[in-house]
This record gives sequence, C-alpha cells and structure tokens, in this order.
Amino acid sequence: MKNVLLVSALVLISATSAAAQSAYQIDNFDLPNAIQIHTPKPEPKNQPKKLLRLTSMPMNPSLGGFTTGNSEVDNFIVESGKRNSVDPLLLYSIMHQESSFKTRAISNKGARGLMQLMPPTAIRFGVTNVWDPKQNIEGGARYMRFLLDLFEGDVTLALAGYNAGEGAVMKYGNRVPPYSETQEYVRRIGRRYNLIRDPEAAASATQLSKEELAAARQKPATPLTVYERSVFMTRLPDGRLQLVSQ
Repeated sequence: MKNVLLVSALVLISATSAAAQSAYQIDNFDLPNAIQIHTPKPEPKNQPKKLLRLTSMPMNPSLGGFTTGNSEVDNFIVESGKRNSVDPLLLYSIMHQESSFKTRAISNKGARGLMQLMPPTAIRFGVTNVWDPKQNIEGGARYMRFLLDLFEGDVTLALAGYNAGEGAVMKYGNRVPPYSETQEYVRRIGRRYNLIRDPEAAASATQLSKEELAAARQKPATPLTVYERSVFMTRLPDGRLQLVSQ
C-alpha cells in the first residue's frame, strides 16, 4: 500500500511539473546578459499616459498598398495574418521595427530573421528553419495570436509581450513592464500601426528617389534605448508605400 501511495505521489508531482513547463512564461529581461532594466521616473499626476492603447482593431485583408520591398515576403505576411487572424498591417509594423525588412537580421541577444524570433520562441511555435522567411513570419504571427488570446485582444499588452515576454507582462499585473526598451517598443509600433492605418497619411506620403530610398533602407534602426523622433511613409516609384525610419 505504501508503494502504491509513493508511486501516486510521484506521478502527481511529475504531472504538476509538466503542466508548469507547458505554461512556459518568460521574461526576456530576466535572462542572463539581457538588456539592463531601467525604472522610469514617476509621471506627474493627471498626466495622460504616453503609451498607446490599441484594442479590437478590425483585420485588414491585405497590406493596403504597403510593401516590404519584396513581393514574396508581402504575400507571406498576408497569408500568415489571415491564417492566424492577426492584422497583416500589425505584422508589417512589427517587422519594420524588428528587422527593417532584412531577412538575415540578427540581434545582439540572438533574435533572428524578419520577425526577430528568439531560438526558444521559434521552437515553441514550430519554426524549424528560422532563416526561412515563410517560417519566420508564420512563427511571429503564431506568437502574436497567442499573446492576443492571452491578453484578451489588447494589442498594447501583446506588443509588450512580444518584446519582453508574456511572463514580464503578467509579473507586472498585466501592464506594460517598467522597462524603458519595452515601453519605447510599444510606443514605436503603436505609432507605426496608427500611421499606416490612416488613409489621410497616405495622401501626404513622401516621394523618394531610388537613391534616397536605397540610402534610407540601409540606415540602421534607432536603438530602443534611444527615443525615436519620427517615422514616415514614402511612396515608391511603382506607387506602393513603405515605412522608413527618420
């Protein structure tokens, strides 16, 4: 009888451990060698919050005239967005910040590809070749779908989770964590997302020459530790639109 009780206890402990592992919540800023956490200064009372709150946005059926500069990548964004019920324009906004549409982008923390997937995240969402644009975009779309479901459609919290890990958002009571990088990340992508969804903004898109556009594409993204002053859209010679950092 004692042996039976012992075996039952061991099975229960194993099951509990497995359930905890399957939950897999991560705070990227608690990882070794991660970027230092900066606690922001308290904001004055009655001051409106600077972070954008984006919720329940209707999904677009396409990129709405925007392009990454690669039609194949554009199609992958639209297909993954539709498959996972994530607005392709949101994926486009994330990709612009994450990699500036560079397929071989790699960060100093090891995030890879167009959607800058960390190796554990890539594995978690079924990506076997992180350098394959189709798989990379699908992995990023699946992760955003997971985050949107977890945070009940709150795009702001989903973006914070994409940058810092969903565990960080949960640790701070389902709020954007007090990490300067994450707060700047959420602000930037919220700004991009609102800009490209604004039909009036497209009418005033900047026209760049091929040389100016090539130079803009080569320009590295502003580090998240620095406040990005502006981002704008440009109209390409073929009439399509593209985001470009200032």
